[in-house]
Amino acid sequence: MKKMMSDEYAVYLPAVNSTYANCITKPILPNRPFLNTIQLTDLEFWNKNSKLFYHPHYLHSVGQYSVGKAPDNAVTRRGKTDGVLIGDSGGFQIGKGRLKGIVGLRNGLSADAIFEVWHDAYDAKQWIMSWLETYTNYAMTIDMPLWSTTAKGNESPFHVCSIQQLTDLTVDNLKFIDTYRQHKTKWLNVLQGVDRQGVINWWNAVKWFDCSGYALGGNAGHYGGLKNTLATLLMLRDDNALIAGRDWIHILGVSTTKWAVMSTAMQTALQSINSNIRVSFDSASPFQTAGRGEEYVITPNFGLDKKDWVLRSTKCPQSTLHFGSNEPLPFSSPLANKLTLGDLNITNDIFANKQFDSLSCTILCNHNVWSFLDAFQTANNLVFANNRSEVPTLLIQCVDFVAEVFTAPDWQTALDNNTQLLTEFDKW
Repeated sequence: MKKMMSDEYAVYLPAVNSTYANCITKPILPNRPFLNTIQLTDLEFWNKNSKLFYHPHYLHSVGQYSVGKAPDNAVTRRGKTDGVLIGDSGGFQIGKGRLKGIVGLRNGLSADAIFEVWHDAYDAKQWIMSWLETYTNYAMTIDMPLWSTTAKGNESPFHVCSIQQLTDLTVDNLKFIDTYRQHKTKWLNVLQGVDRQGVINWWNAVKWFDCSGYALGGNAGHYGGLKNTLATLLMLRDDNALIAGRDWIHILGVSTTKWAVMSTAMQTALQSINSNIRVSFDSASPFQTAGRGEEYVITPNFGLDKKDWVLRSTKCPQSTLHFGSNEPLPFSSPLANKLTLGDLNITNDIFANKQFDSLSCTILCNHNVWSFLDAFQTANNLVFANNRSEVPTLLIQCVDFVAEVFTAPDWQTALDNNTQLLTEFDKW
């Protein structure tokens, strides 16, 4: 089975959710239409034996589970040689106060009380660390998200805490990992901040931790825009933090074609410092689009207009009229090409809320993952393997600038002098 993306390009990590991982391990209900030429295990795209497509890199978050639980699904059944799994430590759920099983964490407590609850959450921290070491190839350190102090986090229990308190708790988490880790996974030190100076302050607090690379969140990564992401990487370079052994840079929470291309441009620049560096980026979008909206993703047309580079989605036909239909699906992918509308619309009850079941949505998820991967491969080919004739000028300028800024004698001035270009990229 041919891999979906070239190793020359930055790696997209589909953020597989527990719903998908559970569904493809359950038996198909009797009389539920499905192909007899493939099995649900073929939807494990990280498995090189899949009959559909093969993409060995993906992400999964421990924050989807309750503290102390040991879920059994397609992700936890994998072997560590079956693809490369990067584990998220559940920072989003922790920040939202939604990580199940933490005793005493609730809104209405004082900052000092919240600080003590997490400081004393030994069982939760031990479970997170053990889960990540058991199942993942790389794992993000347990960071306390600083966005919880902003308007975005006004419903978070940690909203009352200061940036310094959350930084101190993160340092405690790092000390915990440093003390108890069994070196069964490679740790990515999470970097973040609410502004540029905040990123620098955070880095100075956490850079002592011995790691295998970094995960860029908040203003350290794409949420801060291209300028701040480049500034973070150049700061790491100047601090001699990209030495051999620190070989993975992950950009949290982004999955657009422009960032797929830019991630490859940054990977190329970074490999002049450390030839083993890989850059990755992730999102749950393929799964959310299918699960929440029951929509399928359409690969972009790709042209000189920036709008041609946008991944879009549309509602999948769902009606009792399609029950038992042999009509082909209105979208194309290795799995979709084998199915009909009748394979998704499995209910003939006009009073039912919908005609899809969980497997219908799982099928859409698999298609969406393929569409994202196909789009990112095509986008990178157009920029780095072809003559750029179908590439927007803005994207070409930004790719060229990434190469230039890593060789600039004064990169901060170079960034400042190109603020307008980088801002235009962010607004795209």
